[in-house]
Amino acid sequence: MSKPQPYELPEFYLPHPARLNPHLEATRVHTKAWAYEMDMIDTPAFEGGPPVMSERAFDTFDYGGLVAWTHPDASKEELDLLADWYVWVFWFDDHFLDTFKHTGDMAGAKEYLARLHRFMPVDGVDSGLEITNATEKGLADLWVRTVPAMSGEWRKRFIANTIDLFDESLWELANRESGRLANPITYVLQRRKVGGAPWSANLVEHAIEAEWPLKVAHTRPLQVLSDTFSDGVHMLNDLFSYQREIETEGEINNAVHVMSEYFGLPLQKAADLVNDIRTSRLKQFENTVFTELPALFAEYALTPQEQAKIALYASALQDWQVGGHEWHMNASRYMNQKRGATPPITTTGSGIGGLGTAAANIRKIFGLEAVA
Repeated sequence: MSKPQPYELPEFYLPHPARLNPHLEATRVHTKAWAYEMDMIDTPAFEGGPPVMSERAFDTFDYGGLVAWTHPDASKEELDLLADWYVWVFWFDDHFLDTFKHTGDMAGAKEYLARLHRFMPVDGVDSGLEITNATEKGLADLWVRTVPAMSGEWRKRFIANTIDLFDESLWELANRESGRLANPITYVLQRRKVGGAPWSANLVEHAIEAEWPLKVAHTRPLQVLSDTFSDGVHMLNDLFSYQREIETEGEINNAVHVMSEYFGLPLQKAADLVNDIRTSRLKQFENTVFTELPALFAEYALTPQEQAKIALYASALQDWQVGGHEWHMNASRYMNQKRGATPPITTTGSGIGGLGTAAANIRKIFGLEAVA
């Protein structure tokens, strides 16, 4: 960004180094072609307006890089699908900003989102509805490529979390129009529910072909894993996106902004506080994995295969955290030039070294190294 950064990015806790998927370059080519096919590149939100996503912006945002860092073990076909989903969700977000947030059109926004619900049938077949815009076109294509491979329970969760994404847009629009600033607790809880991380966690299950075993899907440990993953992802994103959201887009829904305004803190102290929250949530995630999952396995007499699914899921969420950090550090969408030095993390052979990683490397401790 050309403007000076409002604060220095803090040191980020990373449980282990990020890994890069070898299919990155091929996925970049695929997902750009897909975005063109879906009419998302160089398409304005309204006649005569600027494009929602220019070709240059698409290239520098690097959605292929996002999924290659966050899903290092995905197959080429799966990585292509994941990249297309993230292109769609960022297109949706930016298109909604230009079309409804900037105009304050709440009635139009509700009608627009209500139509999107109809493109997500639980049976996973083509809805057959007339497509009227690029958002609907992309969602219709992705739905039939994604949902049929998954169980009915997963489909219900994925539909609910996708609807929560839509609800987030309405929540943010309502806050903008009223000038209402949430208190810190309300903000974190609401962001957890309607932010994109629970939706991303559903896609993790698809990517690793390992759904939650139904009999433990609603237990406390898995809910804590979901909540702490979500908080970690959202706090990281808010730290990197403050300048774009607050200074450029006129948003008020950002954790750094909320902490600064509510507690009367300088921006640097507010950013450090948000990072402390993020770190505490990642540490609670790890504590849940290592202290509560073994007890859960025993209580529900989970088979070795069921235990492996949950351990692989937890490891994949951890991969997403460190990969998401790597992408934010490099994508042009975010401020990432002025930053503190992240403590070095080194790899020696198959062991993981560096700050906090001896206990945090889920993949190693649960014997998943051979799975990668």
